[in-house]
Amino acid sequence: MGPNALVECANELMRALKEELAERGTVTPAFILLHDSDCEVLSFSPRLFESPEGKAAVARAFRNRAHQTRAHGALVGLDSYCFIPDINAIREANPRLVQAAAGAGIDALIRSGFGRKSEGLSVTLQTPAFHLLVQQLYTRGDNSIVFGELQTFDSREVPMEAAGLFSIYSNQHVTRG
Repeated sequence: MGPNALVECANELMRALKEELAERGTVTPAFILLHDSDCEVLSFSPRLFESPEGKAAVARAFRNRAHQTRAHGALVGLDSYCFIPDINAIREANPRLVQAAAGAGIDALIRSGFGRKSEGLSVTLQTPAFHLLVQQLYTRGDNSIVFGELQTFDSREVPMEAAGLFSIYSNQHVTRG
C-alpha cells in the first residue's frame, strides 16, 4: 500500500468517526492495522479507556499485534482532547524538550508553550517512514455538534513527534524526504 493510499485510509476513517459522532454523540475508538492487501480491525472494551492502566494495556496489545503481523501501517482514531501544535514554537525548541513534553502528554506540551488543546476527533496514521495526524475539532452546542477546523500534520512536511502511548513504531525514527 503506497503513501497516497495510506493517507486516503486515514481520511476515510476520519469521515466515519465524524459521521458516528454527529449521529450518536459518541465515538468508538478505532484501531486498524494495515497490511499489503487487507486490514485488521482490533476492538477493545470501552472500560479499558477509563484508566491509565487500561490504556497502557490497549497500547501493549495493539503494538504486539502490529509486530506479530508485520503491519505496514496503523491507524488509531479517537475522540478526546486534541493537541493543536504551534509549529513555530516546536521548530524553535530543543527537540529533546519537545520529545520529553510529548512523552508526558498534552498538558505538558501546553504548559511548555507548544500549542493548545480542544475537543476533537483525531486519526493518527503511523508507518515506519512517516506519521500523519488528522484532527477534526468540534464543540457541543444546543443538542448539536458544531465541527470546526480540519487539520492535517504530516511528518514528511512538518517535524512531528510519534503518537505517544499508541505508537507502534516507537523504536524507529521517522524519516522525511
